Amino acid sequence: MKAKKILAVLMTAAVLSGTTAATAVSTYAEVNQENLTSTITVQGLGEGVDTELWLYQAVSIDEDRNSWVVAEWAKDYFNENFEITNAEGLTKAAEGQATTYTAKSNGQTSVNFDNMPIGVYVIRAAAENTTYNPMVANTYDNTQTYIAVKDTAVTAKSSTVDLTKKEIEGDNFVGKGETVTFAIETTFPYFDEQATEKIFKINDTPTGMEITSVKSVTIGDTSVEGKNFEENEGTYTIDLTDQIGNDNENAGKKVVVTYEAVVTSEDGYSNTANSSGSTADSTVKGYTGDIILTKYASDEDNENVDDNVKLEGAKFKVYPVIVGGDGSETIGEAPLDFVVKEEGIYTPALEDDEDKVTEIETIEGGTVTIEGLGNGKYHFAETVAPEGYTVNEEGVTVEVVKDEKNTVAYGQIFDTKLSSLPSTGGIGTTIFTIGGCVIMVAAAGLYFSTRKKEEN
Repeated sequence: MKAKKILAVLMTAAVLSGTTAATAVSTYAEVNQENLTSTITVQGLGEGVDTELWLYQAVSIDEDRNSWVVAEWAKDYFNENFEITNAEGLTKAAEGQATTYTAKSNGQTSVNFDNMPIGVYVIRAAAENTTYNPMVANTYDNTQTYIAVKDTAVTAKSSTVDLTKKEIEGDNFVGKGETVTFAIETTFPYFDEQATEKIFKINDTPTGMEITSVKSVTIGDTSVEGKNFEENEGTYTIDLTDQIGNDNENAGKKVVVTYEAVVTSEDGYSNTANSSGSTADSTVKGYTGDIILTKYASDEDNENVDDNVKLEGAKFKVYPVIVGGDGSETIGEAPLDFVVKEEGIYTPALEDDEDKVTEIETIEGGTVTIEGLGNGKYHFAETVAPEGYTVNEEGVTVEVVKDEKNTVAYGQIFDTKLSSLPSTGGIGTTIFTIGGCVIMVAAAGLYFSTRKKEEN
């Protein structure tokens, strides 16, 4: 029968083009129902994502003539035997038509189209970052002797799945040694029943970071226990293949993996995530700040340092400046630990680092550099002055300001020569010398005066 042939080849084309379809219609006969309408359910849509759906009726029934009718826009894709000659063209032709029905998922994983007239429908679905293969739904009930409708469901199969990665604690301007919490979000893909290899893995490849722990893995509202990243040559993988199941019950559900990582590089980090169900990577980059402090000899004009002598050999301890809720600032009690990268250049020490130091020292040219700091203020307390100079008791505070790139902050501090102390405007030790001489003269005079009296 013609009706059977049309719908049967539609189903065959659906399979060949990767779409989902119900079973084909059998021989048509007299109408068995007065109201030939039913419900089409599209399931497996992305959870929490607004998906738009468009339905185009390709085959309908002419109740007066008790026969099937192929839509004009679809006829070019059938031959005289009602076989589909171009399934891809049929789908594209549908895209150019005014939609018969439309809907939005509003973040739900399934959408119902109620009161749908009997026939065959081409269904398209798309979200912002997800593309679905076209689907075909047939509402003809071929188990009945007479023409009858049935409710039917099709599962949306994504041809691409969006995957995003973001920081949820901390930010992308961090210091070496800081911990950042990340979340990877994606959609559980649909798998064909005929697929011979069903795999769903999420991969993360960090540079300048080390993943330390998985905090949680959820599929929809369900927590998946016992999932940990497995590391292999710098790539961490979490395997969710065992969650595919036999009925694609997780298809379309949101997958969220939350984990912690420690920044291990003073140059920032780059962190790339993907999955076996996605076609594109999601990369998050992190940045750090440096401080270059210069030590100068003080002179009469410290506003212009072009002619100031730069001093090597000054030593400092560095303390974080803690900002209170009221904006008050307090210098931390414990100095920061560093490791030597090269002469005059230091980076924050990691927990397992050996040869940690708490003092940093200026080199020739008067500079000392710290690489890999997070944003904030840092107080440099001078512990040792260069030979011939006094320790600057006030120290200096330098601020690293957050940026969307690696950045450098500069600071300067001055020491005074020991020999130049009296030039500050006071009389220095002179008054004490004069006073001492006066006392000595007075004592000598008193001595001789007393002795003369005794002799008389």
